Amino acid sequence: MNKHRLVSPILMWAIVATGIIFFFQTFPSNELFMPNKFTFYLIIPAFLYWLYFFIGAMLVHRKAPRSVHSIDKIVKEGVYQRVRHPIYSADIVLVWGIFSHWPSHRALASIIWLTIVLFFWMRLEEKGLAEKFGSDYLEYKKQAPMVVPRIKKGV
Repeated sequence: MNKHRLVSPILMWAIVATGIIFFFQTFPSNELFMPNKFTFYLIIPAFLYWLYFFIGAMLVHRKAPRSVHSIDKIVKEGVYQRVRHPIYSADIVLVWGIFSHWPSHRALASIIWLTIVLFFWMRLEEKGLAEKFGSDYLEYKKQAPMVVPRIKKGV
């Protein structure tokens, strides 16, 4: 498990921040489209989604924001029934919702960068979790989608 010790959220966010700083220094600040009331109101469901999944993840599993090395069990309750990576899912939805109202080239490049880094990081974490928990984690992967919750019939 030692080879996955480097899967640290601090390192991941440092990579994200470095990319964002680069994009804000090199890309133009002009808008891709004109924001309006509709685009502003897209922020509200994005923020509510973020609140539900981020807080839900923290309430169910306080070790979730830490590295794979510090996670000691597979959590399948609460928001973890809906997605395997609720915090990353929440972050992705929130930044795309914010982009809908601040649609600059800089923001688009930064959000695409963040999304790519998060998906790459999720894959790294999943390798570490599969190595650590074996068939239990592989079974959990079959039950819960990675990022996008399934829509259940009758809900």
